[in-house]
Amino acid sequence: MESKQGIQSVEVAAPILRSLADANGPLPLSLIAKNAGMPAAKAHRYLVSLIRVGLVEQDAASGLYDLGAMALELGLAALGRMDGLKLADEALASLREATGETVALATWGNFGPTYIRLLQSRRAITVNLQIGSVMPLTYTASGLCFAAFMPAAETQMLLNNELARNALENIDAPHDAASLQPLLDETRAHQMARVIGKLDPASARIAPNRIAERLLAGFHAFSAPVFNHVGQMQFALTVVGAAAHISAEWDGEIAQATHRHAQALSKRLGWRAEGI
Repeated sequence: MESKQGIQSVEVAAPILRSLADANGPLPLSLIAKNAGMPAAKAHRYLVSLIRVGLVEQDAASGLYDLGAMALELGLAALGRMDGLKLADEALASLREATGETVALATWGNFGPTYIRLLQSRRAITVNLQIGSVMPLTYTASGLCFAAFMPAAETQMLLNNELARNALENIDAPHDAASLQPLLDETRAHQMARVIGKLDPASARIAPNRIAERLLAGFHAFSAPVFNHVGQMQFALTVVGAAAHISAEWDGEIAQATHRHAQALSKRLGWRAEGI
């Protein structure tokens, strides 16, 4: 297929704008040129033109360069027109294609993490979950993900109620904040939550309303947070699969694919990781 003809100067200028967008603040000419992979003299000529159209500005006192007013206008316009759920649907389909397992998208609802999208595995064994399912915060991957990355002010009341219920029903899950904390620490350290399912005969004593725990016995799950442009958690991207089919290792294929897709979706929603 014949490639479409474009304007080369625009393509050359793009790495300059990318260098400024990826930075935490204004940059000197030398660093912009290095990041863009071009001589400083060439980068300077492009910067002059970018300043003229408002995409870049230069501080008169320091001589440093930064994104200009027009770049801000373009970014805000793009955010205003962005359909986050459509982008999430694309990420979900891609994740199922990459893993072959059941994938789900959860958002924060009135009663906690709620599945709003679900694509079942093409395997003979499927996960008995459905759209609208509300996931417990303390022993499901999606729930732990929200518990770890949502503001405590939004999760605390539900967490306290669930921990008390866990203790009352004596299930194999955290009964208090102290036993929950290591799971939250682990989730934050890996930037995703993990639940390793067990086929435990003791599950027969679980109360009938503890549906998720019974259904997920024998399944592993990973869930990674998706952040929006202001750094707030918007979704949890989750993969669930039979223990016989997926690795429970943090560096396994399923875990890494989940993390990678969540980061890519966050980036499309305008999120920038700290330290970049």
